[in-house]
Amino acid sequence: MTVLGKVRLGALLALLVALPAIPRAARAQETPPPVGNAAPSVTPAPAPGTDAPPAPATAQPTYPPPGQPGYPPPGQPGYPPPGQPGYPPPGQGYPPGYAPPGYAPGYVPPAYPPGYGPPRYAPPEPAEPTHSGVYVHLHLGGGFTSIHGSDGSGGDLKISGGGPSFTVAVGGAVAPNLAVFGTLFFTDASQPRVTSNGYSLGQGDGDAFLGGFGAGVVYYFMPVNLYLSGAIAGVQFEADDSDGKTTYQSNVGLGFQGMLGKEFWVSDHWGLGAAFEFIGASSMKDKNDATISWSGAAFNLLFSATYF
Repeated sequence: MTVLGKVRLGALLALLVALPAIPRAARAQETPPPVGNAAPSVTPAPAPGTDAPPAPATAQPTYPPPGQPGYPPPGQPGYPPPGQPGYPPPGQGYPPGYAPPGYAPGYVPPAYPPGYGPPRYAPPEPAEPTHSGVYVHLHLGGGFTSIHGSDGSGGDLKISGGGPSFTVAVGGAVAPNLAVFGTLFFTDASQPRVTSNGYSLGQGDGDAFLGGFGAGVVYYFMPVNLYLSGAIAGVQFEADDSDGKTTYQSNVGLGFQGMLGKEFWVSDHWGLGAAFEFIGASSMKDKNDATISWSGAAFNLLFSATYF
């Protein structure tokens, strides 16, 4: 047999072998698979695009108001730290379901009596001013001065009139509002009236004055800034005529100067005001006639300036 004949014979044998398997393969395609071992059908996901449905939003956790059951304390599970979902940034409001704090049901705020409101902050009251440190007092004014002299035989002479008064005092504080000082003062009767043994001798053309120096103490009553001072002094009397010639003169005697005044603050230490002054003196022996003794008194209204 030729080669071509052998090929034809092999092909015929192979066809005869394959014919019985063809009907079985066809029947396998027409019969559905068994139910028990069926694989689930898978629907392919659509490709991403503009028509894809949006992803569902993540629900934010809600929390009850502080103090209510179910509100976890800070740091415990369920309480998100700042910056995490469910905890709004500061100033951005409250999370969903969280209401601003308010009064509990049935709570009524306290009522105030008529004319009264809620308490308010009151600024501290300024400290009450006090006097301390150096004390310097000056005053200038005027008033009435009277001087009386008598001798051992019953004769008397009175010299009186109005004139200026001047004082300077310097010292320092020994306690708040209290100072001790040294003082120099005088009060004058200009062109005084002269009376001898009850008879008027007319008006003189000179001056008569009382002058002295001493030490004293002053106290300021605060906050009204009212002061009271007194000084013990050595006082001397002198009378001059219009030519400046001394007609009467005494030795130094015992005297007193007292003042009551009111001042107003013009700076931290300076005060300006007015005062009433009294000066009294006695036991001033005449310098030329030891039988004559002089006494005097003065009442003055003053303008005062004090650094204290």
